Amino acid sequence: MHTIWRVILVTFLCGSPLGYGYTPGEMVDSKIPTKTLMPKVKVDSGRLEWVPYAMDLSPWPTLGEDDPRAIPRPQLAQYVAPLRGDAVRGRMIAMDTRRGNCVTCHEIPGEDWPGTFGRKLNHYKQMRMSDADIYQQIYDVRITAPRAEMPPFGALGILSDQDIRDVVAYLQSLE
Repeated sequence: MHTIWRVILVTFLCGSPLGYGYTPGEMVDSKIPTKTLMPKVKVDSGRLEWVPYAMDLSPWPTLGEDDPRAIPRPQLAQYVAPLRGDAVRGRMIAMDTRRGNCVTCHEIPGEDWPGTFGRKLNHYKQMRMSDADIYQQIYDVRITAPRAEMPPFGALGILSDQDIRDVVAYLQSLE
């Protein structure tokens, strides 16, 4: 059974110099198939060891074709202005591995984690997207990009309305 974090982790590790040569099977705990393994650098060895990720990710269905679990149909967000988001809190959500975890896929300014899968979020404000459009992308990107692999954070209940507003405020602050 696959999870979104397993997909994200595989994408990151197989697509970066850090994880070159590792297979998805090495990143899954065979004793607990709904838990992924996280890489930990073995100092001065040039190798990684795999340690269990602290969280069971099975409640998060993926958008992958091989995940048999039902996922909700794409949902239009019910955004009501004004935004009233907190950019500082939004950044914390973007960096939190148990919530937004945007940094896993996206490059975020000021972070060493390179984000190898999603678009770069540097200078996001220059894209001149409305708060409502960004809110929709985070709530359920499948409305505008049906084949996107980004989790529908709002539709799955991963992030609350206020969480999404905070992330929007953070993205709009990236000049």
